[in-house]
Amino acid sequence: MRTVKKALALLLTIVLAASLALPVFAADAPETPFDDSRFFTTGDYTLHYRVFEAENEKDKVLLIHGFALSSYCFEGLAKELQKAGYTAVIVDLPDFGYSTRETAGTAVRPREDLMYDLMQALGGGKWYVGGHSMGGYVAIALAEKHPEAVKNLLLYGTSGNDGTSPTLRSMMTNPVMMKVFSSFLTLASRMTPLVRLLLAAATGDLMFALGYDIAKITDPYKIEGTGEGVVRNFTALTATDYEAFRTLPPVFYLNAENDSVIAKDAINKLRGFLPDGSTDLTLADGGHLFIESRLPETARLTLEFLNAH
Repeated sequence: MRTVKKALALLLTIVLAASLALPVFAADAPETPFDDSRFFTTGDYTLHYRVFEAENEKDKVLLIHGFALSSYCFEGLAKELQKAGYTAVIVDLPDFGYSTRETAGTAVRPREDLMYDLMQALGGGKWYVGGHSMGGYVAIALAEKHPEAVKNLLLYGTSGNDGTSPTLRSMMTNPVMMKVFSSFLTLASRMTPLVRLLLAAATGDLMFALGYDIAKITDPYKIEGTGEGVVRNFTALTATDYEAFRTLPPVFYLNAENDSVIAKDAINKLRGFLPDGSTDLTLADGGHLFIESRLPETARLTLEFLNAH
């Protein structure tokens, strides 16, 4: 019970803290944010994604970002994988980046099914699937539900997902509460310096945060409906089946010692169910966003695993 309370408190802290840093919502976000932006439609969803295609492709890797961020956080790793011969696809989850914002009228589908549809549209077969933080929840659910489509999992700064409590689910789907959170985000929209402070806390690297292109984080929040989607988001995530996870092929599990977002108890719980032959590593330094602030080491360790599997 104590762990659940801590997790809920952490979630609310992230939502509230992030909300202080986000810019005002508007419908003026770029329709094609990057020169290589692509869009895929399935059901009520249109997913924004980018492909970093390798010349002599060894294999394909799908990378799924975490809460409050977008596919941009995996751009650096995608480029490193591309140089090493792996075609990397980075995708925005619903309500983040430049993908669909869910509304009360959206026929909601599990995130792992959306990712599976995208993989099938891009040629199918077996992929390596990577996920950071919340994206790790989606990656695990994808491997559990569609094992025929996943070769190995690459998990960064994440844990298993124990589901959303009824109390928190009720709050996150309550129209009044959603409007309150959205209004709070709008009122705090000009406090962009806090983005750098949050980024510094997430990476453990002040100089990295000071040099970061903050617009890559804040621009997607200009899209109308983002606030309500962010609040609702966790209710659409599939809980982890730990016993099913144990039966998967070997997993690459990389964490950072100074991660202040993912609870150590949650990391250790997933660690206890790692499939045989998995690689379990912890960076001595670096915070939650080590996939960016510690990119060279993250890429090297990832490629060592890929080359061995």
